[in-house]
Parts: sequence; structure tokens; C-alpha cells
Amino acid sequence: MVFTPLRILIVDSDQELSAGIRKIFQDGGYEVNHCAGSSAAIRTMEQDLFHFVLIHSVLPEKEQLELMDHISRFCSGLPFFYLFWYVRFSGAGPESRPTDPEGGDEWAGIRAIKMTMDRLSKGILRESRGQEMQRDTLNMVKEFQESNQRLMELGKKKNACLAAATHELRTPLTILGGYQKLLLSESFGPLNEKQKHLLKESGRNCRRLIGMVNSMLDRCRLESESAEFHFQYASYLKTLKNILEQMRNYIEENGITLHVDFPEEELMLTFDAGAIEQVHINLIGNAVKFTPSSGKITVKCENTPDGILTQIMDTGVGIDAEEIGRVFDEFNNVGKRYGEKKGAGLGLSICKKIIQAHGGRIWVESRTGKGSCFSFLLPRETVDITAHP
Repeated sequence: MVFTPLRILIVDSDQELSAGIRKIFQDGGYEVNHCAGSSAAIRTMEQDLFHFVLIHSVLPEKEQLELMDHISRFCSGLPFFYLFWYVRFSGAGPESRPTDPEGGDEWAGIRAIKMTMDRLSKGILRESRGQEMQRDTLNMVKEFQESNQRLMELGKKKNACLAAATHELRTPLTILGGYQKLLLSESFGPLNEKQKHLLKESGRNCRRLIGMVNSMLDRCRLESESAEFHFQYASYLKTLKNILEQMRNYIEENGITLHVDFPEEELMLTFDAGAIEQVHINLIGNAVKFTPSSGKITVKCENTPDGILTQIMDTGVGIDAEEIGRVFDEFNNVGKRYGEKKGAGLGLSICKKIIQAHGGRIWVESRTGKGSCFSFLLPRETVDITAHP
């Protein structure tokens, strides 16, 4: 238990998520401040005294290094921790969003950090009683810093290994796909129906594997410093129409009707066309997978005061209420509960990363047996853009 208010600074890029973390520490008697990004945090630390700093692990590495450098140079002895509570190397990914800070194993990592901070707090409060306690506290902090540094290095090695392995897989798979198409064209002689069927099945599985490999590469790219977005001020509606035209045959081949609801006005937006195309392909592809033949998919776009809202609605199987909070997790198996056997469970988490990189947000509403509605809101301007045509 903390007997006097000690001050904590949370450095996070997600204010909504930090609210649950803030509540845990405030209930424990701590005074909690929040900053979005390293620049704001450094300015705050220059003005106020903090006993602990909690740094979210999804902040860009450059910002993390800036914070560590500032703390080591100007805040000697200040304990700081990385929020690694939802980096799960066993399967689930870093985009899980616990909804109940009062319960559930999702918050176990935060509670473990709090317990450590409670122990350190006692040492801080008794600092005036002796230097020995101070040395013990600093040693404990150093051990945690070293452990967190090892975790960061392990994460980098994991991503590098994953990227290398998947990249090596893509080339032979692409070659195999080309050979299958060549054989199906009967360039080397006629095929009977059974041979055609086997080649088509082989081709479908090859394309599925290529899709999984591409998803893994996208994930590694988005988590690394090499992730680059090419923002341009352009017609969002024109881009969206082109995407739907490309996907129309795929949708109709599955016996599904495509309906669009677009405004007459032009919608101009600052965005990365390639990245947003990937979001639409993933969302519409999922809608096709989980919508039975004779179903309907509706793509709606509208101008709102907060930005441009896009919605992909289907008449598919829907999602259970208890599963909705996990659909944007990496490697989630939500789809398998509804009969989907394909994919690595990365598509929606990639969508979320792309939308967040645009300064937007994405969410889902669904009822079992009634279909799903995936929505995302994009601001008209992105902070990375310095000029428009």
C-alpha cells in the first residue's frame, strides 16, 4: 500500500487504453499524469517531479530512446518501466485491448508492475532514513531496466527472423503458382477434368500461402523502423471505387451481392492509397469469407465533422459479443470458431495499425447470425503531411 501520493508519468500513444492503466494506479494511491509521445513527456518532466515513468512499448523506438536518454542525463535514479504486458510471444499480439481493468488476466502484467512499484515506493519514502535502501532500490530498478532491454532486443530478433523466413518462402511459392497457371493453360498438352481440378485446388492453396506470407511481411514491416507511408492529398472516393471494381468479380463469384452507398460530393483526403487499399481488401475479403452465398455486402462512405467514415457491412455469421474485443488481436483464432480455416489471423491487426498510422480509428459492431459492420474513421489531414498540392 502507498501511504503518500507518489507521482507517475505514463507515456503512451493511446489515451483510451491508458485510462484503464491510470485507474489501476490511482486506486492504489498514486498521482498519475499522461503524455502522448516523447516530446510532451520530456517537457512535462522538465517542469514537474515524477517518481516513476511508464513507457508504452509500442511507441516508436526513436521516441523511446529520446526518453531514456533524457532520464539518464537529467533524472538520474528515476525508475522507469516498459509496458510489455501485452507483448505475448506465445500467440496473441500487441494490439489486444482489455476492457475491464478490474478483472481478467489481460491486466496481470500491469498489476505485476504496480506490485513492483509499491515495493519501490516504500524505499523511496524511506530514502531519508539511509543510503542503503536507496542503493537497493536503484539496483532493483537497474535489474528491471536490463530485463526490459533484453525483451526489446528479443523482440527485434524475433521480427528480423520472421521477416527473413517469410521472405524466403514467397519466391518459391510465387514460382509454383506460375507453374500451376502454365499447366492449367494446357500449353504442354490437354488435361482431363480430374487433373484440372487438382491443379485448381493446388493453385488455391498456393495463393492462400502467399497471402499468409505477405501478411507476415506486412506485420514485420509495420513493427519495424522501415515502415514508411506515402501520404498524398487525393480523391478518397476515386480510390475506393477503383478498389471495389477490382474486387467485384471476386465478390460476385461467391454469390454475394455488392451494394455501395457513396455521397455525390467529392471526398478529398490525405492518405496512403496503397495502405488504404490493403485495409479495404482485408475487410471486404473477410466479409466474403463469412457471408454465405446469396448474402449482401454494403460499402458505405460519408463525410462527417470528424473526418471520412467508411463502413463495410455484411449479412454473414456475425461475431459473439465476448469475441469482439479480440478481433483486432494478432494471430487471433476468432474466425476459426465460425468455420474459417484460412489465414494467420493477422489481417485485422494490420488494418488497425494502418488506420492508426493515419491518425484514425477502427472498430466493429456485430451480432451473431445478423452480420457485422466494420467501420473506420480517417481525419482529413495527417500530421505527417507538411504541404498539400
